[in-house]
Amino acid sequence: MPSVAQLSKTILVVGEVQAIHDDLKRMSQRHTIKYIPNNSRQQIIKDIKRIAQETRVDILFFMDGSLKSKPIDEEVFAPLLPHLSLVSGIGCGFDHMAVEYLERNQVFYSNTPKAVSFPTATTATMLILQTLRAASHAEIGIRRGGWRDGLTPTPDTREVVVGILGMGTIGKLVCQQVQAFGMQVIYHNRRPLPREEEFGAQYVSFEQLLQYSDIITIHCPLTPQSRHTFNDATFSKMRKGMFIVNTSRGSVIDEEALVRAMEDGTVSRVGLDVFEKEPFVHPYLMKSERATLLPHWGTSTTRTVVDAEKEGLANITAFLATGTPNTPVNNPFNE
Repeated sequence: MPSVAQLSKTILVVGEVQAIHDDLKRMSQRHTIKYIPNNSRQQIIKDIKRIAQETRVDILFFMDGSLKSKPIDEEVFAPLLPHLSLVSGIGCGFDHMAVEYLERNQVFYSNTPKAVSFPTATTATMLILQTLRAASHAEIGIRRGGWRDGLTPTPDTREVVVGILGMGTIGKLVCQQVQAFGMQVIYHNRRPLPREEEFGAQYVSFEQLLQYSDIITIHCPLTPQSRHTFNDATFSKMRKGMFIVNTSRGSVIDEEALVRAMEDGTVSRVGLDVFEKEPFVHPYLMKSERATLLPHWGTSTTRTVVDAEKEGLANITAFLATGTPNTPVNNPFNE
C-alpha cells in the first residue's frame, strides 16, 4: 500500500472541466492543482513533460473527451514516474488505458462505473426494444414513402428470453428494466451471482446462453480474452433468427463474422452502439435495414457528465485519505 503521509499532493487535470470547478477550488486549498487544456496528443504530452520538469505530479485526472487519440500509454505516463501514484479516468471501459504498465509501476488506475451504468443500461434496453420490434426497418420504410413494406410481425416482449453476457452493474440494471416488459432473463458471468443479486435471472453456461437466448445483450469489458468472443464459431452455435445488442466494446464482436451471420440468417437484427473500428462502421451494417446503429452514444447525457466528474474526483479524495481509490481497476500492490 502506498504511503499517503505527504500532506500536499500535486494533481494534474487534463481536459475541460465541466461540473466540478468548485470542488477542485476547495481541494486546491490543500493540494496543488495544475491544468492542461484539451489539445492534440502531441501537445498534451509536451505539456505533461513540461510540468513534470517543473514539479512532481502525484495524480493524473483525465476529463471526459481528453486525449481522444488512443491509446493512453507509456508515452503519456513515463514523464511523470516515479512520483505518479494514481490515474483517475472517466468512463467504465479501460481497454484504451495502459493498465498493466501502470500496475508494473505501482500506479492505480480508477474508473467511474457508477456514473455511466444507468444511461448505458437504458441505451441497451432501448436497443433491445428497437431490435426486437424492427424499429429501424419500419422507420426507414416510412421515410421512403412506404407503409409496412417488407415488415412482418415481430416477437412479443412477453415471449422473449434475453441473454445477458456480463451481469455486472450495467447487466443487473438491464435485467430489471427488460423484466418490466415481461422478458425472461438468463445470464452468464465467470461465476454465478448470489441469489439476491440475480433479480430473478437464471445463471447458465456460455454455451447455454448461445442456445437458449432469443436476444443477447453484451456487457463485458474488452480484454485480450474477450476480444472476438462473438466469432464464426460462436454464431454457428446459435439458432436461426437471433438478435444481438452491444453497448460494451465493438471488438467483443468480430464484425466480419457478424455480417456473415446476418447474411446467412443466423442473426436477424442487431442494435449496436459500439463498433470494432469506430468511427468506421462496416458498410453492410450501414446499408442494412436490420441494423439499428448509434454513434457510441450510450453515456452521452447531461447528468452523466456531472456524475462522472464527481465520481472521478471521489476516487482522488478516497486515495488521498486512504491510499486506495474507490473503484480501482488494478491492484498494483497485490494486497
